[in-house]
Amino acid sequence: MPVEQNSTNEMDGTVTGVIVQSGTVHGGVHITTPISTPEIPHQLPPAPAFFTGRAHESAEVDAAASDVSGRPALVVISGPGGVGKSALALRWLHTNAQRFPDGQLYADLGAFGTGTPVSPSHVLPRFLRAMGVRVDDIPVDLADQSALFRSVTSKKRVAVLADDAESVAQVRPLLPAAGGVVVVTSRWRLAGLALDGARLILVDALDIDAGVALLSHALGHDRIAGEPDQARDVVAMCAGLPLALRLVAARMATKPRWPLARVADSLSDERKRLSVLAVAGELPVGTSFDLSYRELTPPAARLYRLLGLYPGNEFGVGVAGATADVPEEEAERLLDELLDASLLIDRGPDTYRFHDLLRLHAARHADDQESPDERERAAHRMVLWHLDHAIAADLVVMPLRQRWGPRSEVIRQRPPAFANPRDALDWLDRHHAGTIAVLRTAVGRFDNEGWQICEALWSLYHNRRPPLVDWLASHEPGLESARRTGNGIAEARMHVQLGYGRLTAEAFDMATEHFTAALDLGRSARHRDTEATALEHLGVAAKGAGDLDQALDHFAAALTIAEELGHTRSAVLLLRRLGETLCDANRVADAFTPLRRAENLAEGLGDRVLRARVSLSLATAHIRSGSATDAITVLEEVVDTLHSTGADHYRAEALEALADAHLGVDDPAGARRHLEAALVLYDRSPGPRSAKARARLEALGRDPGGTAPEPPDVASK
Repeated sequence: MPVEQNSTNEMDGTVTGVIVQSGTVHGGVHITTPISTPEIPHQLPPAPAFFTGRAHESAEVDAAASDVSGRPALVVISGPGGVGKSALALRWLHTNAQRFPDGQLYADLGAFGTGTPVSPSHVLPRFLRAMGVRVDDIPVDLADQSALFRSVTSKKRVAVLADDAESVAQVRPLLPAAGGVVVVTSRWRLAGLALDGARLILVDALDIDAGVALLSHALGHDRIAGEPDQARDVVAMCAGLPLALRLVAARMATKPRWPLARVADSLSDERKRLSVLAVAGELPVGTSFDLSYRELTPPAARLYRLLGLYPGNEFGVGVAGATADVPEEEAERLLDELLDASLLIDRGPDTYRFHDLLRLHAARHADDQESPDERERAAHRMVLWHLDHAIAADLVVMPLRQRWGPRSEVIRQRPPAFANPRDALDWLDRHHAGTIAVLRTAVGRFDNEGWQICEALWSLYHNRRPPLVDWLASHEPGLESARRTGNGIAEARMHVQLGYGRLTAEAFDMATEHFTAALDLGRSARHRDTEATALEHLGVAAKGAGDLDQALDHFAAALTIAEELGHTRSAVLLLRRLGETLCDANRVADAFTPLRRAENLAEGLGDRVLRARVSLSLATAHIRSGSATDAITVLEEVVDTLHSTGADHYRAEALEALADAHLGVDDPAGARRHLEAALVLYDRSPGPRSAKARARLEALGRDPGGTAPEPPDVASK
């Protein structure tokens, strides 16, 4: 009988798949291998440990992700480095994971990482493998990879996070087929993805409360609750930037006995703030900004640096062009580049701003890369831009007013910059904060321009009557600049304007000090115009303080000078003031003579506001003489005129006079209606006039705490 012998089968090399070992086989061979089901991918990094204050942005992502319309929802979350774009995306995706049962895919595209940006041809093979495609079945060509990815996801609902994208070309191949969502984070706005139906969501810094909440989550409620003011200061100095706040929290976490006040103190020095916001092993805030800055074209980088020197909070294309000394068309193109890089924030049409840490970053680069002379020239161009535009607006509002600034004559030779006084006043109002910021920086550097900026603000202050704090914020540096120039007439003008601000607050003694100083300067320089102006305003102060005889003497002396000099407009103003003062002294019959003379002189001047104010004074005299019915029609026309010119404070005075006229004809309901409309205007700059109007309403039976209606375009109708 045969002897069985042992045998060994050996195979060389690496073996994959199923191995079948057999002796003699009879019949057909049927081999079945199990098909493995790939695991559902969950590639997202963990959700952020501390997350707060993004309810509005999260709702925007939710709305965008719900609007699929037969295609994958595409959301682009854009903002500056460190603002929390990835945190928002991760938080939303983890919270909504159940909406994407077929998996979550993640790719760090590395736009601002340490290496080069990642190509989609490196991302798609990983996505395909995660979705169960065998390595051997993945094509080499990018277009084929993208097509296969769409096929694999055609009946699935997946979420894709494309983090830190550099370009549209990186993202577009990663879009799945119908269903699911792609969330893209980028410092760039990636406008090209709008063609794919993308919804852009801009992420800004956290507000103070949300920033404090983030610190509280990171450091513990008790620690923050013990120093609430310091916590708010830290958030403000970190500009609400989550990256900066997390770095502060990381430093504080290792020093549990340190008070927040110490961190706040270390952050208070703007020159060192960016260097303070760094922790070993983490990306410093300044370095994060540097990564975006290095991607700019040289002209955009230069504009970014120079705008870091701008002292205001917001600016437009005009300021940007002046700062960089380039045409506005070029400035707009460069601003768009800065916006796309999330190095600027747009607040509306032609309104841009930095967040505070980016402003410090830009200014630091200006210090490092621009010469002192170029920084000074850029600052001077900013000042001149504000000066020229303020003068242009002022000339439209009050074309006949005498001006002592030499720049006014230059601007007067140009075509009017505004169609009407209201537009000019609105421009001055809108740019008021930036103008004051520039004015303050002019002191000691560009003093001759500084006081002229202040002079040009007169029409805004005279017609809109802002709070005293605004008068002081602009006129105190304006007065200082005038003193530095040694120009006594300029100094006198600043004293008069600042004194008028004191009048609006009914600080008559302080106002008189300014007007007396202006009178002394005018007489020392033998400048009769200045002398007359100072006497006029000394009369206004005396009238406000109740010394009507003294007021009449000052007005009469000023009128004599105005008539000697042939200044008709000044004569009209002084005649009106004489008439008003005579009315206050119960000499109503005597008041008509100067008021009618003022009316006749004003007819030929072409100053609508001046003419309306004379009509207002005449109507008031008629009311006091018992002719209220005739005054109503005149005052309705005055209100219309003052509304069309934007002289809102004078419109409020006319509305009060209309209330008096309606009381004179026994119409208390009409009086209340006009007082309520006047109060709305007064309350835009609360002060003594609004308090008096409110008291009058209370006396008429209106609840002074109620909400008055907005004055209609024609308030009397």
